[in-house]
Amino acid sequence: MDPTDIPTFEPVSGEGAPADVSAAVADALSLLAAPDRLTVIVNDPQRHTDSRTVLREICRRIDPARIRILVATGVHRFPDAAKRQFETRLCDGRAFRDFAWHDCDGENLRHIHYWHGHPWLIDEAHLGGGLLAIGSVEPHYFAGFTGAHKTCTIGCAARKQIEDNHSKALSDECRPGKIKGNPVCREILWMAQMLDMYAHVAAVNLVQVGGKIIAATAGGIIDALKAAAPIAEKCFIHHINSPADAVVAEVTGPLGASFYQAEKGIKNSESAVRDGGAFVLVAPCERGIGQGHFVELLRQAPGCDKALELVSSRGYRLGDHKAVRLRRLTDAKYRNVRVFVVSDGLSAADVETLGLKKAASVEQALSAAGIAAGGDKVYRLRDAGNCVLTCKDICQPLTAQLV
Repeated sequence: MDPTDIPTFEPVSGEGAPADVSAAVADALSLLAAPDRLTVIVNDPQRHTDSRTVLREICRRIDPARIRILVATGVHRFPDAAKRQFETRLCDGRAFRDFAWHDCDGENLRHIHYWHGHPWLIDEAHLGGGLLAIGSVEPHYFAGFTGAHKTCTIGCAARKQIEDNHSKALSDECRPGKIKGNPVCREILWMAQMLDMYAHVAAVNLVQVGGKIIAATAGGIIDALKAAAPIAEKCFIHHINSPADAVVAEVTGPLGASFYQAEKGIKNSESAVRDGGAFVLVAPCERGIGQGHFVELLRQAPGCDKALELVSSRGYRLGDHKAVRLRRLTDAKYRNVRVFVVSDGLSAADVETLGLKKAASVEQALSAAGIAAGGDKVYRLRDAGNCVLTCKDICQPLTAQLV
């Protein structure tokens, strides 16, 4: 099959003018009653959120000397050089009051009802200031949607809280774009509501396609998500009438740097492939496989049952949900989907460790999968780390649940 003949889905950006970020920022700040001081919470470099543009608008209204920046890292770690590069670009020549990177293992995390978070989440309220979280909204394969609600909670929480939350990702109710009944999303929103009781939080959410901001919403944490999620659904979630024989998922940018992150391209759209079908992941993975615990579980568990047994016996560790779900997808006892990886950054040994198959090209992968030209249903998904392909017969409208 010629890859150029494959029907292709990609983000829908529309032809309209860029979103009015200035109006969104004004709306968010109005909720905080013009605070004397402000803590702005931004996503770390692993997300493509255009926090810089939002900060520029904030600084037109509040002196940067009265603003401090908190980078919501979750459990991510970055070398000092990467941090300085990120700070330089984000600050854009402005001298902010202070700058901090969240440490989920920090000893100074503060109690926020039943979870623990970065001390600035609490301190700012006592100092007469406000909190403003910036997020970008895309479908997330187990959290439903990303956004400012996730930035100011999971992004700033203690490791144990993050592990407890992510352990729920093993549930079948955790799917991209799904909010109602999703235990991961439910807890994140609950954490956000608890934070809002301690320190009123305003949010600005962006819906982005590449470098273009197509929507900017603002308000309280929940309201900003309610406004952005339907737009993100129309932009990123694509429907097909029945399961595909094969899906080709292309992941680039920050999500394509390692297999651990790029594998979101598989998770987002695995339900669109029939049992026994094929999935082709195309990603550079210049940083290799990524997260160690994830790889360790895959090495120890060639099948899904073994993976579940290991997690049950030793307890959940971050990354386990990805390994278990990948094994469930490929295990012949479960879905028996053949997964091929086209990547210059992964060796044949790396791919074998993952229990997958390495291919030199999409064409080679489809040929090895026995996909017949003209006779099989094959789809390509660009920006697959954010885009979702799903079947109409198994998926109801998603954001209608946001009521």
